[in-house]
Amino acid sequence: MLFFSVQEVYGRKVEKKWFWFLGIYLIILAGFRHDVGPDYGSYYGIYIYSDTKSYFSIFMKMLHMEGPDTLDVEWLYTLLNKVLLNVFNAPFYMVTLIVAIFAICFKVEYTDDNTFYPFTFTLFMFIPNFFVGESGQIRQNLGTFIVYFAIRYIKERKFWHYMFFIFLGSGIHSVCYLFLPMYWLARVPLNKITMLILIIGSIFLSPFEIYRVFGDFLSGMAEESTLVEGFNGYMDETVQRLNGGFGIPEAMMAILTFFLFVFDTKMKELYPYYEYHRNYAVVGICFYFIFRNNPIFSSRLAGAFIGFSYIIIPNTMYVVPSRVKNMVYAFIIALVVFNFVVFASFNNIKAGRFSIDLYKNYILP
Repeated sequence: MLFFSVQEVYGRKVEKKWFWFLGIYLIILAGFRHDVGPDYGSYYGIYIYSDTKSYFSIFMKMLHMEGPDTLDVEWLYTLLNKVLLNVFNAPFYMVTLIVAIFAICFKVEYTDDNTFYPFTFTLFMFIPNFFVGESGQIRQNLGTFIVYFAIRYIKERKFWHYMFFIFLGSGIHSVCYLFLPMYWLARVPLNKITMLILIIGSIFLSPFEIYRVFGDFLSGMAEESTLVEGFNGYMDETVQRLNGGFGIPEAMMAILTFFLFVFDTKMKELYPYYEYHRNYAVVGICFYFIFRNNPIFSSRLAGAFIGFSYIIIPNTMYVVPSRVKNMVYAFIIALVVFNFVVFASFNNIKAGRFSIDLYKNYILP
């Protein structure tokens, strides 16, 4: 990734086929893993659980109606698991493989659609996203990649195409419903004053936990009782952090906000569809601070928007002079190294079984 990243930043555009080769390798790593990732056991439990639900109940869940069986997991993901187990009696790695194939394919396409630096963006987001996403929270990861991909239909103003992918994404994870208003919000004009008011307002609202007004609606999107324990394998929330301390998430919000305000004018002038990326970023930052006192909400609900918003950071290299471009790229590489050090220092590599001695793959040595 680093080799092609340097080439696309300082040389010529790298052919898309090389990006697909990277995607295939990531599919193998995530799809054929065996007992790797903090949520692996939880998803295996869902695999067995899905076979206890009737097809009629799954169909009724798709229509948002009650069937004879209660489904605690979204209908499309339940259907995928049930068909693989009930019809094909497939081993569990077929679930992780199919999910990885779709997730990576959507990821390759949306990345190629939205940045001139796909390898740089992938490198920038690789840690911890690949381990928490493709190899961790695979449902939300796939669902959000589906709706990220669907941004192309916002650009093309194809409402029903966009709705179709929201429908598919929400069948994998209900957090995708939050992206429905983005068909309209992505085009709302924002200036720096408006962004500042929205972000500062969200910071002031943070202690009041106004998200509690929505009750079970948001809880259903973010919480999965069978997965919280595994998810917490990647969480290291200290008492200070939960009581208003400044930590890495706040630092990343500050960095994203800095890029929004410093490069906004140039990006609007020179980068295609930057306004869409900016609006996703503003929504993500506001969500983060509004949900800040709830680590699950602030990571899953806000993170769904913020994960896409970081694309703004490498994209700024397209609109700035070479000296500033060098500084931005050096900053990105420094963040990659920093993320690796932090991820490793929290023992997440061992906890997720990603170390050389613990990682197992069905087809890799």
